[in-house]
Amino acid sequence: MEEPQPGFEPTLDLRAYLSVLRRRKWSVLLVTAVAVASALAFSFRQTPIYTSTAKVQVKPPTANQYLQNVPVASIVSMDTERQVAASTKVAELAAERLGTDRSTEDLLEHLDVSVPTNTQILEISFSDPDPATAQAGAQAFAQAYLDFKVQQATQAFASVEEALTAKIKQLQQQLATEQQKLAAAEPGSPQQAAAQAEIDVLTTRIATYENRISDLGLIDLDPGEVIQPADLPRSPSSPNHVLNGGLAAALGLALGVGLAFLRERLDDRVVGRLGFEEILGAPTLAVVPHVKSWRKRDRTELPALENPDGAPAEAYRTIRTNLLFMARDGDVKTVAVMSPGPGEGKTTTVANLAVSLAQADKRVIAVSCDLRKPRLHRFFNLGNEVGVSSVLTGRATLNDAVLRPVGVPMLRVVPSGPVPHNPSELLSSERLDQLLAQLRRVADFVIVDTAPGLAVSDGLVLAPKVDAVIVVADAGTTSRSALRQLRDHLEQVSGNVIGGVFNNFDPDRARSYEGAYPSYYYGRYRYRVEEPGRRPRAPREAEVAGPSSEEIWRSEDIWS
Repeated sequence: MEEPQPGFEPTLDLRAYLSVLRRRKWSVLLVTAVAVASALAFSFRQTPIYTSTAKVQVKPPTANQYLQNVPVASIVSMDTERQVAASTKVAELAAERLGTDRSTEDLLEHLDVSVPTNTQILEISFSDPDPATAQAGAQAFAQAYLDFKVQQATQAFASVEEALTAKIKQLQQQLATEQQKLAAAEPGSPQQAAAQAEIDVLTTRIATYENRISDLGLIDLDPGEVIQPADLPRSPSSPNHVLNGGLAAALGLALGVGLAFLRERLDDRVVGRLGFEEILGAPTLAVVPHVKSWRKRDRTELPALENPDGAPAEAYRTIRTNLLFMARDGDVKTVAVMSPGPGEGKTTTVANLAVSLAQADKRVIAVSCDLRKPRLHRFFNLGNEVGVSSVLTGRATLNDAVLRPVGVPMLRVVPSGPVPHNPSELLSSERLDQLLAQLRRVADFVIVDTAPGLAVSDGLVLAPKVDAVIVVADAGTTSRSALRQLRDHLEQVSGNVIGGVFNNFDPDRARSYEGAYPSYYYGRYRYRVEEPGRRPRAPREAEVAGPSSEEIWRSEDIWS
């Protein structure tokens, strides 16, 4: 199988995206809650601001233009009027109306002028921590705008009138000169006719300018009116706690979702059964479901014996079925169970698989070759005073080490024995080859528990001595890099990996893992020497199978 590239992830469909959000829901909710709490805390610490609004209807400059149906847009530019209402000149008039010594810049910072779409309405709003000041400010700016427009129009009209009056005076001087020419000219002469014609033109122009001055008095100087006075605000306009909380929730949700997918992308754990098979390069023999009651790492569970109707027991029976199929030709009898690191369920798998095979009327011997941190004997409440290490060092015979657990007639257990100072050397010796050969002759299956493959070299030393290797990975802790590294190590020592067991699988929380993998097993997998005469739990009745002797171990000694 082609090795996947680093960081490779299967294409995610909609269900995969929803699965990611379901697994990371607490991260999303936490980020959202922090964002909302921060926004609300900041919002409630702000000073309440009140806003009052006055509405002013802007009218054309003259009533005549309005009555003549001249397009209002060609007369009044509402964008210009909005800028005028927010100008310094209007702010100065508003300050006079308020009778305050606040600067125009300060007043304009609290002012907001808007124009509703397709209207000739100015909405003049003023904000202040004091509701009464907000009301007075909005009303003052509305009146100041109208006053400024009147002043502006009055000054413009006065300038026009002054210019027209100056022109009339100039024309009157020219008219007096022409009248003198007319008086001096001979009657009927061309000079008289020319002077008279010029006098007529000047008289007409003077009359026209005088009529314009008269028309100025008819112009309507009403630039608009306040159609809605500023009211006294009853509640603050800001901060808007609901709006701030809603925006924070939306932002926090977006950040939480982004963080969830980022963590998913950076997560190095094995992604489901397909991902497990892809990295291991071997089929999955069974998926053992997560059991919430299995919370304590040191607790031993035998669902194959204690709860045969449960889902975990059925999963171990699935391993048994697959193993029996693979071993139908008789070339797979000794099977080592290994995991990348400790606490991933390899010993639990050994114990339950051995029980399941024994329940199928197979002669099964479970051997604990984890000589550093043995646990197999605990599953059957057996002692660990004599075991594999005792046999390999010559302190005991194999008959002395084989124990018969209560309740499983076809099962025998060989514990690890006292923890030696040189476990790797013992497991690599020819004595272990002879031991496995003896067990292989008298049993249908020999299931061997090993030390974690990446923590120490013991398991890798043992792998080529057995017929097959089963790799156990924990769905919640095993990383892709660790599993890939273990596979490479087993290939280097010619270990025959026939399949894997995906343990502790929870569809909702299969990828809730934190921390670095190597530091975990190197830091926690150590030698543990048990005190003489002390057992973790009160043992049940256990018997030594067969007499203690130096003779060669015979099958009738242990199965009788």
